[in-house]
Amino acid sequence: MKVFITGEPGVGKTTLIKKVAQRLGDRAVGFWTEEVRDRKTRKRTGFKVVTTDGKETLFASKTFRSKKLVGSYGVNVQRFEEAVLPVLEKALHSGKDKVVIIDEIGKMELFSKKFRDLVRELAQDPKITLVATLPIRDVHPLVKELRRLPGAVLIELRKSNREGMEEEILNLLGY
Repeated sequence: MKVFITGEPGVGKTTLIKKVAQRLGDRAVGFWTEEVRDRKTRKRTGFKVVTTDGKETLFASKTFRSKKLVGSYGVNVQRFEEAVLPVLEKALHSGKDKVVIIDEIGKMELFSKKFRDLVRELAQDPKITLVATLPIRDVHPLVKELRRLPGAVLIELRKSNREGMEEEILNLLGY
């Protein structure tokens, strides 16, 4: 089973995927991204990745000098890969009782070819159960490919349908 969640920025995709991961407990293997905000101004300064095994890594920041940019954020692809690739490799070989969690397959994350290849492998493996978030627009050929994956469920999250969506996804997964 493959479940892809899409929706406008700020609609609650990360919140939803964190709730699903929390409910799955140790059956969830993967990561989500979170905003990093300045403590004084509360303005967003970057993004960190948080893995289901408790590791956190800042991988995009307004202070990073990088050729890989999304808006005003420099993306450190190596930091992202060091945090995410081991947990996704583990997920690839972890068996049927695990659910792979990926938040998100977006512009910043897609700078990594290794990540793209691993996501494609996870998505195409019929034994893997996957819950992932996608941007609302096809920002990359892989996003377009995943949206059209045969047998996958694509959910567009909106403020009007987000109540109870956690239960709906868990039901789809058979939990």
